[in-house]
Amino acid sequence: MDLRMDNGSGWNFLAGRWSEDEHGIIRPPTSPVRRGASAYDGQRATNADELLAFYTGATYSDFEADFKFRWDAGHCGAGFVFRAQDARHYYLAHFPCIGQCARAEHFWGVISKVDDSGWAKVLSMEMLHGIATEGGIWHQARLDVSGNEFRLWVDGRPMSVVRDDTYRQPGFIGLEAWRYSDMSSSFKELHIRGKRTRTRPWDVTLAPKQNWFLPYPHGSGQQQRAAGITRAPNGVLLMAVSDRSEIDLVSSTDNGRRWTSLEAKGWPGGQILTTRSGRLMTLFNRDEDTFTSESKDNGKTWSEPLKVKRAPFLPPANEAAMKLHSPHGFLQLNDGTLLAFQVGSIPGSGHDSNHNIWEWGTWQNAAYSIRSIDDGRTWSAPVPLNGPPAVGQKYDLCECTSTVQTREGKVLCLVRPIYSPWMWEIWSENGGESWGPATSGPFPCYAATALATSSGVLLVAGRMPGLGLYASHDSGMTWQTYRIDTAGLWAMGAMYEVEPDLVLFVYMDSYEGYMRGQYIRVAPFGVEPARKMLPC
Repeated sequence: MDLRMDNGSGWNFLAGRWSEDEHGIIRPPTSPVRRGASAYDGQRATNADELLAFYTGATYSDFEADFKFRWDAGHCGAGFVFRAQDARHYYLAHFPCIGQCARAEHFWGVISKVDDSGWAKVLSMEMLHGIATEGGIWHQARLDVSGNEFRLWVDGRPMSVVRDDTYRQPGFIGLEAWRYSDMSSSFKELHIRGKRTRTRPWDVTLAPKQNWFLPYPHGSGQQQRAAGITRAPNGVLLMAVSDRSEIDLVSSTDNGRRWTSLEAKGWPGGQILTTRSGRLMTLFNRDEDTFTSESKDNGKTWSEPLKVKRAPFLPPANEAAMKLHSPHGFLQLNDGTLLAFQVGSIPGSGHDSNHNIWEWGTWQNAAYSIRSIDDGRTWSAPVPLNGPPAVGQKYDLCECTSTVQTREGKVLCLVRPIYSPWMWEIWSENGGESWGPATSGPFPCYAATALATSSGVLLVAGRMPGLGLYASHDSGMTWQTYRIDTAGLWAMGAMYEVEPDLVLFVYMDSYEGYMRGQYIRVAPFGVEPARKMLPC
C-alpha cells in the first residue's frame, strides 16, 4: 500500500498534527522557536521535543518499507517507527542530523528500541559511506523486517543486520522527527509491502514518558548552563550556573531535585569542585591566565582570586607560534591529583581566525593537559595528549571535557573532534604525566561531559544521536548507546554522583532556555532513568 497522510484520518499524532501537501510531501508540525524563559509553560516546552505520527489503520509483523526523507534544517532527525505496541514500545530506524557530522560528511544510520524507560536504546549505529549530509537532499531508505532480523539501506548502502527479540508480535508503523529550529525533516513516497492485520485498537491514552525536569528555572532563561557540581564539606550540593545575564551559585539539600540561590559573596564563577582534602574551590580564566578562589564556609563567601602558578608552555619546535587557550576541562583523580585540559592553535587558524569551520583544514587545534598535586595552587607545564610515540600533532582535538579514571587507575580522555567521524580516544597510565598516542574512539559525540561512578561504570553524554548517553561497564572497552533526549542538542552539561550509582546530569537544552536535568541509575548490566527522583 501507499501510506498517505491526507486529512489525518487513521493516524494518531503526538505533539502536533502532521500534514501532506499537494506534492505528497509529509511534514511534521512547525512552530516558531521561542527561546528563553518564555519558551516554557511550567515544566513543558512549547516546542515539542519529539514529533510522532502513528498509523493506526493496521498492524504489521513482517514487511518491507520504502520511503524517502530529507533534512530541512541543520540539526534535526528523521525516523521510521515499526512494530509499535503503543506510544512507549516500538522499534525505530532513524537518521540524526548534527551539524558537526554534516560539515564533515558523516552520515549515520541508527536502529533503536524504545521501551517504558522513555529512552531509545541503540541496537546499531553505523556510519554509511557515500551519502551526502547536506540538507535538502532526498534520500531513499528501505527497511526489511523479518522475524527478529531488521535490514536497513540508505541510498543503496546497507547497514549490518540487526537482531532483536523484544517485539515479535505485529505492531503499528509510523514516522518520527525532532528539531532544533522551526523546521525538521520531510518524508514522501511511503510504500509498505506485507501482510496487514488488525489485532487491537490503538491506545490513545498513552504518551511517551518524560524523564527530564528544570533544575533551576530562574534568571533570564537565556542559554542557561552549569559549570560544575560539587558537594560542599557540610554535605550540601553546590552548582555553578550561568546564563547570558549573570552567574550564580545555587545549593540543594535533596540531591539536586530543588535548588536555591546561595547569594554567595565574592563568587567569581568558574569550575567549582571540592578537593579530596576538603578544599572548596573554583578555577576560572581571565584572558590567558587561570585563577583560583576558595571558600571556607561552604560557599557563602569567597576569597580574592589569585593567579595560579604554572610552568611555561614549550610549543613544538615547528609550531613556535602556537597559542594555548583557557583550560576548559577538569578531572580530579582518586589520589587528589587535578588535571586540566587546554587546546592550542596557531594564530591565523582555529579559534584565532575568521575561517569557516565548514571548510576542511581551516581550523587547527591540538590538545594539552596540565597537572596539579597541591589542590590547584601550582600546575605543571602543558604536555601533549597526542604524546609519544606519536610524531607531530593531530590538529583535530578541539574540546577535552569528557575525561574519567577507570577502576584500574588508568585515565581516559575522549576528545571532541572537528572533522573525525569519532571522538579521539587517548589514555594515560601515569595519572596524566604523559598521554597518547591519540587513536580513533568508540563513537561520535560533541560538547560532551563524563563521569566514573563508584562501581566503576563510565558515562559520557553529549550531542549525537540527539542527546546521547554512552555507558561502559568494562572500563571503556565496549559501550552501550542510548538517546535520552531530543531537545538536549546543545548538551554542554555536568554530571555528579549524588548517591552510589545514582547520577544527576544537567545540560543545555535545544531552545537555549533553562537547562534540563535527568537522573541516571546504573544497574549491573545497563543504565536507566531514575524517574522517582524527579520533583513532583
